[in-house]
Amino acid sequence: MTFLGRRCGTLIEKNFLAGDTMIDSDLKDYIEREVIPRYDQLDTSHSSHHVRQVITNTFEILDELANPNVDPQLCYTVAAYHDLGLLFGRQNHETRSKELLLADQKLRRWFSLEQLTVMGEAVEDHRASLSYEPRSLYGKIISEADRDIDFERILYRTFVYGIEKKGLRDFQALLTEAAAYMTEKYGPDSGLVFWLTYSKNQQQLAKLHRFLADEEAFATACRQTYAAIFSKKNGNDREAVTIGNR
Repeated sequence: MTFLGRRCGTLIEKNFLAGDTMIDSDLKDYIEREVIPRYDQLDTSHSSHHVRQVITNTFEILDELANPNVDPQLCYTVAAYHDLGLLFGRQNHETRSKELLLADQKLRRWFSLEQLTVMGEAVEDHRASLSYEPRSLYGKIISEADRDIDFERILYRTFVYGIEKKGLRDFQALLTEAAAYMTEKYGPDSGLVFWLTYSKNQQQLAKLHRFLADEEAFATACRQTYAAIFSKKNGNDREAVTIGNR
């Protein structure tokens, strides 16, 4: 299985292009030029790579749902705006993201006020820690897409977050941080609630549980992640790192 470098490049682009025919070209151009690049002001874990992956996941969920009543353009736009509020801090970022979407007058070229309201609610309902059921199917789709349960990506993002936001450098400290975070958020006793059945998330969650249950395999994956990150920081920007399947 390839690691984050490749997943955030060719593969995401390929999957993203599969949904292009469903999106108005002018809307896509606007979001590509004016919205998505703003994510690169954020930390690595929430950069434009992340939002593109969420868009890819969104289209995959739409394929599985096969629901003709769901508008792909609404889903695409919700995915593009879902974390934009992080530009103003993490606390209540989902509400700030909704406000940014609703305040964007240019979106009225493509969407009615009713559609914008639905999209705003979906953006606000995207967090996994939500205490209530998302108010629409669009909220459930973005919630599921944003989970992005992929063992390698989650491990990488957890390490990077620990390095960039917590100032951790020691390998053992990062391993401990990753194990605690992933167990609390994704472990068998985490109480994780799924609003939709997205096959990739279900398969990857089972894989993540196998790694958490196998300390040696988890430590090996962590060592590979640590080496990949610091190799990149030292100028050896490798495209992919292989982690053994479980």
